[in-house]
Amino acid sequence: MIQFLDTKAAFAWRVTQLSDRLYAQMADAMAARGIRIVTKTMGIVQFLFSEGPHSQADIAQRLRYSHQLTAQRLSWLYKHDFAVSTPDPSDRRRSLIELTDAGRLEGEKLQQFLPLLMESYEHLFKELAMDLDQIVQQADQLLVATPLSERMAEELSEI
Repeated sequence: MIQFLDTKAAFAWRVTQLSDRLYAQMADAMAARGIRIVTKTMGIVQFLFSEGPHSQADIAQRLRYSHQLTAQRLSWLYKHDFAVSTPDPSDRRRSLIELTDAGRLEGEKLQQFLPLLMESYEHLFKELAMDLDQIVQQADQLLVATPLSERMAEELSEI
């Protein structure tokens, strides 16, 4: 019998565990610096802070989130008064999401936090003797080009 958790078949599970640990530790570091947004909204806040108001579809496309995930994260930002949705003056059928004053303050805090986060990742990658970020991006590109199902089909045809 295969012990799933002890094999490479559990790779996605391990990546999820690593992601959960990273988000939890980021949340602690953000809270210690007075940042009130949750880690999973960081990308949206940073995008809106640096790029200005955009539609939900623009945000989803730029961050490579599903529309449902974008809506969930925006909902949290709306609920906590970090973002608002207003009609687009150039196209009333569309809404633009923008940061509130409180959201812009969080964006300003992120500008101080992000260099610290990048530096901490650099230290981690040096300990690993590899740029894990680059490797993850490369793995993603390779899986887009050849999904797991095709890789499995290739392996099965070799047997």
